[in-house]
Amino acid sequence: MSAPIDKKYGGLDGFRMIAAILVITNHTSPLLSYDAFADFALTRIVSRMTVPFFFMCTGYFFLQKIGADKSKNFDMLKKFLKKLGKLYVISIILYIPINVYAGYFTNHFSVVTMVKDIFFNGTLYHLWYFPGLMLGVCICYFLYTRLSAIGAFLISLLLYGIGLLGDSYYAFAQMNPSIESIYQAMFSLFDSTRNGVFFAPVFVMLGGLIATYGKHDQGKKMSYTDGLVFFFCMMVTEGLLVHAFHLSRNDSMYLLSIPCVYFLFQLLLSFRIGSKAYLRTLGMYVYVLHPMCIVIIRVVGKLTVLTPLIVGNSLIHFLLVTLLSFVVSVIVMKVVRKLKKVISGAPAYRGG
Repeated sequence: MSAPIDKKYGGLDGFRMIAAILVITNHTSPLLSYDAFADFALTRIVSRMTVPFFFMCTGYFFLQKIGADKSKNFDMLKKFLKKLGKLYVISIILYIPINVYAGYFTNHFSVVTMVKDIFFNGTLYHLWYFPGLMLGVCICYFLYTRLSAIGAFLISLLLYGIGLLGDSYYAFAQMNPSIESIYQAMFSLFDSTRNGVFFAPVFVMLGGLIATYGKHDQGKKMSYTDGLVFFFCMMVTEGLLVHAFHLSRNDSMYLLSIPCVYFLFQLLLSFRIGSKAYLRTLGMYVYVLHPMCIVIIRVVGKLTVLTPLIVGNSLIHFLLVTLLSFVVSVIVMKVVRKLKKVISGAPAYRGG
């Protein structure tokens, strides 16, 4: 792929903060104390843009580097998997105490369930992202190095369509006993089609296509904005209809999230703002650490008898978790930076 790396990705880096906050909303339901329907729209429809956005970022920066040198391409893939795999292993270890407290190792635990969780579901509810991204990138790498970019995207789109029938449109799969039995067999391997096989590839490939063909013209800001507003409204409508007609098994995948996130991504790229690596890293730390902050807030509530206020009030709970997640993430980033400096003897990175 030939898109130049011009270090003008501040729009993407800035939106990572919004995306990280939306992930927290998905796990804290901030409006639930006030209006259950509004909370559903926010957490089960609007926030579903966030993970596709993260997948597109990876596809955009990873796939644009692929060239004709096969050995170099494969080395790049191994380096990517090693880096992300290391973060995944650290995250798994970090959350073992919470897994123990939640009864993960006693309630129907087996080697088989652990293997399925490690490779598909994640050992905690948010950690599925890591095996999902790694598997999705591997699939896209395989497709792109053997097919045209468009051909690879079409296959990833087909996989997404199969995933839709196991997620938001499961009611249609249930109409045919043979098709439903196939999905039930798949669900014995993984909990949901929201995974690296059916969910991630289309967005990783879409990011790659934008890197290949997108010009990110600043003059098209209004066109990108119009497209985003239109498809965002259509995606919300789709989500409400899926909910109203009880079509879903889960509500993680929507058809119209594809064009919605496409226009969002193009709009963010059209802002020629310098890249902010600090924000990029901070967004990942917040994603990894926010469930631990949820637990901390709940423990503090029990110890101080403030549970009705800081947990029972969903909005206050969300605000406290968000604040704590960012504070803890900044602190951890600084500690990690100093440790790297001590180990390597190199000057610590200070953002920018």
